[in-house]
Amino acid sequence: MYVWNIVAFLCCVIFAVGLTGGRRMRKRRDTCDQGTYQHEGNTCCLCPKGYRVSRDCTDKNITGCNLCESNTYLDHPNNDYNCQPCKICDSSANMEEKERCSPFSNTVCRCKEDHYCDQGDQCRICKPCDTCEEVKTKCTETNNTVCKDAKDTSMSNGILCSLNTKYSTGGGNGQISMVSSVPGAIAAAVLVPLFIIIICMVLFYVWKQKKDKKSRDKVPKEQVPLKDLDLNPHLFEIADHLGWKVMKRVALHCGMTKAYIDNHECNHPNDARERTYGLLQDWSQKQGLYEAYPALIRTLHAIKERRTADEIKKIVEKEQAETQP
Repeated sequence: MYVWNIVAFLCCVIFAVGLTGGRRMRKRRDTCDQGTYQHEGNTCCLCPKGYRVSRDCTDKNITGCNLCESNTYLDHPNNDYNCQPCKICDSSANMEEKERCSPFSNTVCRCKEDHYCDQGDQCRICKPCDTCEEVKTKCTETNNTVCKDAKDTSMSNGILCSLNTKYSTGGGNGQISMVSSVPGAIAAAVLVPLFIIIICMVLFYVWKQKKDKKSRDKVPKEQVPLKDLDLNPHLFEIADHLGWKVMKRVALHCGMTKAYIDNHECNHPNDARERTYGLLQDWSQKQGLYEAYPALIRTLHAIKERRTADEIKKIVEKEQAETQP
């Protein structure tokens, strides 16, 4: 009887130790370094950054996590089923890639050389740095150039004049008079040529406007083939060849208002290709279904864009050759 009591006692001790060890092992297994979330009454471990949830935990299994696929990321512990798409640096907004996207962090963009943006993380477009004759602070990725203003120059000139006047007082009245006349001579030497340059620029502008008007009036209508061609299937390719600047000139030449053109630019501030296509589409509809093609070629010739006109002709002729039997 005594022996059986000892055996029973040992069995109880072994069972208690095993139960305690099992609890400790289960507790160690259920430790969630990244945090937890609730799913169907179970407390599940979050997936670490760079991973997404592939399977929620159950009372028997832990959370399943998969590494984010290419061009996606998650930069924090999570219980998401899908990773976030990586940011793309918009080259048309003068931005370039500084740090590539990885499963653990998003793309980091920066301004291209000689461009800046002072909006921090909210930056959507980089602006060209200002240029000036005398630079006070150079342009950086986050700040524009700071030029030396007229106040700084006038202060320097004032100091120089004071020094000249002080130096001249030791040589008699004649020297004082001579030094005092120097600033006036310098001003005349600068202002007279500047005035002449301004007059020449105004005359050149008036002459150019008259010449452009005569060229527009005298441009003969091109004998353009395929006058019955519908441009709609070619608009995207034509927009790529035109570009935003040339498309604006075409629209202005044909009578579209600047406000109407600016509206397209506001609708797509970071996508030059999309706003070029939109403006070309509206312009084509105003010209008419079968008149847009010859009107476009004539306009390009009128604004001295003959090479662009030839490229568009090649697009149209290639398309016609492929569709003809």
